[in-house]
Amino acid sequence: MRRFTIVLLALVAVAAPMIALGAGKPRALPVEPVKDFEIVPKGNKIHHTFEIRNDGDAPLELTDVKRSCGCTVAEYDPLIEPGKVGRVQVTVETDNFDGPIAKTVSVFTNDADNPKIQLVVKAEIKPFLGVFPGYARYSYVQGEEVGVINQLLWAEDGQDIEVVDVKSPYPHMKVTHRMATAEERKAEYSGKQWYFELHLDPNSPVGALRDYVEVTTSHPQQKTVRIPLSGFVRPRQHVTPIEIDLGAVAGDSLPMKRVLAFTNFIKKGIETTEIDTGFDAIKLDANMIGEMDGHRFELTLIVDPAMPKGEFEGTIKLHITDEKNPVVEIPVKGKVI
Repeated sequence: MRRFTIVLLALVAVAAPMIALGAGKPRALPVEPVKDFEIVPKGNKIHHTFEIRNDGDAPLELTDVKRSCGCTVAEYDPLIEPGKVGRVQVTVETDNFDGPIAKTVSVFTNDADNPKIQLVVKAEIKPFLGVFPGYARYSYVQGEEVGVINQLLWAEDGQDIEVVDVKSPYPHMKVTHRMATAEERKAEYSGKQWYFELHLDPNSPVGALRDYVEVTTSHPQQKTVRIPLSGFVRPRQHVTPIEIDLGAVAGDSLPMKRVLAFTNFIKKGIETTEIDTGFDAIKLDANMIGEMDGHRFELTLIVDPAMPKGEFEGTIKLHITDEKNPVVEIPVKGKVI
């Protein structure tokens, strides 16, 4: 019996490599790993579909696809059967590029001999439209005077282009355009030149500005150009934190003090004229700090022992000398236990 077992194990040891040799394996082969689009007008999107062939005799898996900046992968075939071709669809945005580019897509596979495939999109990004300064950056406070930001547009090759359409990304931003005057033109460029004015509404909502003004032209090589917008619309005044949540407070731990920061962003300094906390047992003092009078304040909130037990919620009203925003409201809530 022992002799039989030894012989059987020997046969298994010999057969195992034969089984492994007979097992199929995938083989990844990119049909055209580098695609050169040569000259591409700035702003045009590059679309390309790469092909990967499976020359093996087992299914090829594309386990992951990673892209470089400015490149997106719309979709790809995660499984490629033996003898078949899979596809990786790639898009390159050219708005932020000038000159030669090479954007790579890394494809990871289950092919042990070729676990990582590099696919490359190459091009020479050429601007046919010029814009100066080519961007608009805002730092603005609600209700203050808004400066108009100007842009000048021309064709780099001197063509007489027309402005077909202008799209503003925000309802609170108006963009107008007209032919540039002799004083506004850039002398080194011929052809028609266009002058744009970006008008931000004084009552624009608070928040970041991060988008593009899109201009469509009649240029045969480059139809559109995008002018990036950035910056922020600030409130006239701001309290940090924006809400006072005292949570659960033990009655024997009173009085309690909280300190807040109050910032005035408008050019003119302000003063506090009245503070209404809404509760007899809650007091708020405002003290001006910093070198710029009327722009930075420290608010000190005190809840004294007379505060009755139970939940409370209300709004502190800070009256100030800003005609456009005379009352700053601060929500307050908590519970005395």
